[in-house]
Amino acid sequence: MEETPAGWPLYIDRQLGQRGWEVKDLAAAAGLSQSVIFRWKKGYPPNIKNARAAAAALRVPLLELLAESGVITPEEAGAGVELHPSPTELSDDELIAEMARRVKRSSGSPE
Repeated sequence: MEETPAGWPLYIDRQLGQRGWEVKDLAAAAGLSQSVIFRWKKGYPPNIKNARAAAAALRVPLLELLAESGVITPEEAGAGVELHPSPTELSDDELIAEMARRVKRSSGSPE
């Protein structure tokens, strides 16, 4: 698996939460399977086709989504794209969730 920014799963969670959506809602709106979204929530990056569909469904700039996921750098995305959240901006619960995800991934637990 490619290394993705720690904020990628949190970005997906935040986008869902802002809309009151669940994984199934994003999957339906983007025409993707729920398993694709669940993989993102575990830290796996999207491919360009899936990122394009998700960005359209979420009504966010494609470059923002690609930069958040680590597929491209903020510099490649151009000025004005800033990765969120900075670790200093995370709540305790968000930090704990990220740490748990990483421990699970590093222990070889099944996806």
